[in-house]
Amino acid sequence: MLDSSYKTVYTLSGANGLKADLHEFHITLDETAVYTIYDVRPADIRVAGGPEHGWIWDGTFQEVDIETNKLLFEWRASEHFDFTDVYRGRDGTGDSEEHPWDFFHINSVDKDSKGNFLVSTRYGNCLLYIDGRTGDTIWTLGGKHNNFTDLSGGAATNFTWQHHARFRNNGTSITLFDNSSRGRGAPSLPSRGLYLDVDQEKMTVQVRHEYWNSHPIRSQSQGSVQILDSGNVLVGYGFSAAWTEFTMDGDILCHAHFAPKRDFSKGKVVSFRTFKHPWVGNPNTRPDFEVYSYHAAVSWNGATEVATWVLEGADSKKSTDFIFITAVPKDGFETVIPIPKDAKYNYLRALALNSTGHTLASSKVARWDPFSDEAVVISGVSDDDDDDDDDDTEPFYKLRTFLFVLIGFFSAAVLAACVWFVKRHLASRAASQGPSDKEQGVFKPLSRFSIGEDSSDAEAEDEVEFSALLGDRRLDSHSDLEMGKSKDEASKR
Repeated sequence: MLDSSYKTVYTLSGANGLKADLHEFHITLDETAVYTIYDVRPADIRVAGGPEHGWIWDGTFQEVDIETNKLLFEWRASEHFDFTDVYRGRDGTGDSEEHPWDFFHINSVDKDSKGNFLVSTRYGNCLLYIDGRTGDTIWTLGGKHNNFTDLSGGAATNFTWQHHARFRNNGTSITLFDNSSRGRGAPSLPSRGLYLDVDQEKMTVQVRHEYWNSHPIRSQSQGSVQILDSGNVLVGYGFSAAWTEFTMDGDILCHAHFAPKRDFSKGKVVSFRTFKHPWVGNPNTRPDFEVYSYHAAVSWNGATEVATWVLEGADSKKSTDFIFITAVPKDGFETVIPIPKDAKYNYLRALALNSTGHTLASSKVARWDPFSDEAVVISGVSDDDDDDDDDDTEPFYKLRTFLFVLIGFFSAAVLAACVWFVKRHLASRAASQGPSDKEQGVFKPLSRFSIGEDSSDAEAEDEVEFSALLGDRRLDSHSDLEMGKSKDEASKR
């Protein structure tokens, strides 16, 4: 569970070593939490044509204390619901632990002011009213063992594969999403939202309102019905990516879908439930900010109170005196801010203002070069949001890289020159010291270079210097060169 800054304040998990399931998480009137669990258990399923030692997904729910995660109540379908009371066969499952039979399919749980629970079983096509102390079934609405007289000629109890059953009006009414469709060869009928009046004393039920989409939608799983504070009704179509807001009487006010209609029956995009609530989000991050050429873009994920974005500039990154440049109203998730052509600042930032003009937050500072071909992107999420020195913008990074390369080049050149100078100096010393250097192993006999008889003194000296620069230590000693020169002079004489 998250607070308004999106910080985790409670983490709840299944008790008794069980894992909570995604089908339900609901905060009750007692401010406890109820959630569903699908527990694989061995079971005798011969009545359903299965083996004596078969396996089931046991539809389970738990109620826990939110503060302590202490288990308050647990209920299992296998202990209270007959395998023969379901409308879905085994379909080849139940023979092994790896492929258990999902006979019950629990998908919603609610708790009333009496401490009892309303449970929806998808494959039982019914709602169960569970005693919050014993776990026994008090009554059943719909399904094979319906306990109610339907005053609407069957329209109040003929729901199938339903989801999201909730008590309304202190237990005198119930809303639910009637899928009327299951897929996989089952009949496929248009889905509807259903608002029922339930008299638990006279054991009667009748339809108060039905909510049909003007373009019939068949949702084979998931779905929800919410009564809004305004009195309107929001219906989410689950497996089909759409929702519709109705008046209480069933007139359509708004309809939207968030995937192509052709994909409604394919499950490519789904929303298990759809809700509409007042929400104030105050993230503890900073806005994301991007500048490129003469445009800036800013967004702040999770912030609900931003009304205006203000662009400011300064000549120094650490300046405490940023100057107003322009302001624009927030426009969707990301707002693009045109930067005036006469703006001359080196650094930019964006401020988030609420509807009264109060500053909510500022982005980090971005270096701005309108002629750069690289966008500068500054994330509002980092390990240290207050350390602007860590914000390496792209232009700075490129300049720093260039300087490093330049310094490296000059360092290598200086080092090479030093090596050349030292080796030349050593070669000169070797020439002046004569044979003693050879005896000390400074030079070794050369096999790669030879000084021809036609080489002049200058050419011989150049070869020594060139080899010394290359680090070749196999040159003849200078005394050998002198010897060669003496032989040459003798032959000429």
